[in-house]
Amino acid sequence: MSQKRLNLIQVFRGVAAMLIVFAHTDLIFNQNLNQDFLFKIFTFGGSGVDFFFVLSGFIIFYVHRYEIGKPNRLKPFLLKRITRIYPLYWIILLSKISVSLFFVYDSDISQRSMGEFVKAFLLFPLDRHILSTSFLGVSWTLTFEVLFYILFALLIGLKPKLARPIIATWLLGVILHFIGVFELSENNLFLQYLFADYNLEFVMGFLAAYVLLKFLLKSKINWEMLLISLGAFMYTLSAINYFYKFIETSPVMTFGISSTLLILGATCLELKKTINVPNLLIYIGNASYSIFLMHGFFINNVTKILNKLLPDIFSSILILNILGVIIAIISIICGYIIYMYLEKPLLSIFKPKVATT
Repeated sequence: MSQKRLNLIQVFRGVAAMLIVFAHTDLIFNQNLNQDFLFKIFTFGGSGVDFFFVLSGFIIFYVHRYEIGKPNRLKPFLLKRITRIYPLYWIILLSKISVSLFFVYDSDISQRSMGEFVKAFLLFPLDRHILSTSFLGVSWTLTFEVLFYILFALLIGLKPKLARPIIATWLLGVILHFIGVFELSENNLFLQYLFADYNLEFVMGFLAAYVLLKFLLKSKINWEMLLISLGAFMYTLSAINYFYKFIETSPVMTFGISSTLLILGATCLELKKTINVPNLLIYIGNASYSIFLMHGFFINNVTKILNKLLPDIFSSILILNILGVIIAIISIICGYIIYMYLEKPLLSIFKPKVATT
């Protein structure tokens, strides 16, 4: 069934990717140069991950809702999800490992076991320090994507009377862990991953799509601008609170909820009327996965090379911040190039069976 392309969703993808790029620029500048980037105003940029998770839950339900309870749709669904994530990820991961081994970029890679390599390639849970030092640091987020795809696959492949109790039990465990009813050992990565707070953001996106389709689009009340305004206001407050630490709270309760409101309002608005969106923002959104996967590798290496060749160039705060912006922008451009000449051709290989949602 054909569905209207949601350009604002693509814009949100691009914005989330750019937030992560600028947040990681600050992180890498601190690690490599012991300097802050733009006075740490983008430290909240990690919330782009929360935005991505809510977006993912929303898109999966919005696109695949008619496949729930239809086992014959399981294979196409899994094929679409696997080919969407893994081929590009494997290529970039192999490139990073190759550079590490042949150019002594990171000697820590040689200390990794075969089991850790297998887990990294299959996107099984791994210690985030190991991922950052030896593999792709951002890949921890993809392990949650894979979990959500598996859970949604249960809704497609199993009868409702079997799938719903399984999903309900898992969700109850996530909620009980979130509110502190039970704690999990930090050494048990699998259970930490299975019941992590981040999983609630996929559920938020899932429920947002359901509410949109079942209620908001049928409502005579125009909720969209109220939802967008409230979401933007909450997101801004969450960013300020993240910087100043006024209240200790989970990103799920701040960025997760505000992202959900923004997505609900924006999609409701776009489904009711035509929205003219600048092509540049759509292009960045289309390339968001490539940008997400490779930006840290690029920023890290460029920063190290510049610091080695021109160590005094970072002594000026003004020049440091200008260079940081330039490096971040170039990493986004490089991500778009990878999208055009690698990710997009890879996806076209699997068409028409593979959707590029």
